[in-house]
Amino acid sequence: MNLFSVFDPSSYYGIQLNWLVLGFVFLFGLMKFYVVSGRSQFVKNKIILSINGMFTEIAGGSYLAVSFFATSTFFYLVVTNLMGLFPFVFCSSAHPVITMSMGVIFWLSFFLMGWIKNFKESAAHLVPEGSPLVLAPFMVLIESISHLMRPFTLSIRLAANMMAGHLIISLISSISLINFYSFSISVFFQSMLLILELGVAVIQGFVFSILLLLYCLEYY
Repeated sequence: MNLFSVFDPSSYYGIQLNWLVLGFVFLFGLMKFYVVSGRSQFVKNKIILSINGMFTEIAGGSYLAVSFFATSTFFYLVVTNLMGLFPFVFCSSAHPVITMSMGVIFWLSFFLMGWIKNFKESAAHLVPEGSPLVLAPFMVLIESISHLMRPFTLSIRLAANMMAGHLIISLISSISLINFYSFSISVFFQSMLLILELGVAVIQGFVFSILLLLYCLEYY
C-alpha cells in the first residue's frame, strides 16, 4: 500500500466495479423521471438555467448547441468531482486516463471541424496579426505547438487539482492514529480541506467547460 493506492481501481471477480461511477452520474440528470417534483427540483432547474444562460451569453445567441454542450460537460464534471469526495467512492476525474480521454476527443473534434469548415481562418490563427513576415515560419511553429498542447494542459489541470486535494486529505488522515490530540487536529484540518475541495470541484468543472467552449468558438 502506498499513498497513491487510493486512486487504484479495485477489481472484484475480475471486474473493475469502481469505473461504474462514470455511469452513476447520469442518474442525477434523470431524476425528474423517478423523483416527485418539489423545491429541490425547482432549485435544480433554476441552477441549470442560470448556468446555461451564462454559457449562452459567452457563446452568443447563435451557438445554442455549443452552450448546451458546455453546460452538460460542466454538470457532469461537477457531479463526478463531488461524488469523489464521499468515502469509498472512486474519484474518476482524478485520473489522467479519464480527463485525457475527454480533453483530447473534444479538442480534436473542434480542431478538425475548424480546419475542415474554415481552412483559411484556421490557418490565419497560426500567424498573429501584425507579426513580421520574416518571423512568420517561427510563429507558425510556436502557435502549432501551443495548439497541440491545449488538450494536455486542459486534462492534466483537472486531474492534478482533484488528485492533489485527495492526497493532502490522505496525508493528514495518517496522523490521526498517533493519539487523541493528533486525531482532533486531523479531523479539524480534514473538515476544512473538505470544504475547500467542494469549491475546487465546482471551479475545476467550470474551468474545464469554459475552456472547451472557448476552444470550440475559436475553431468554429
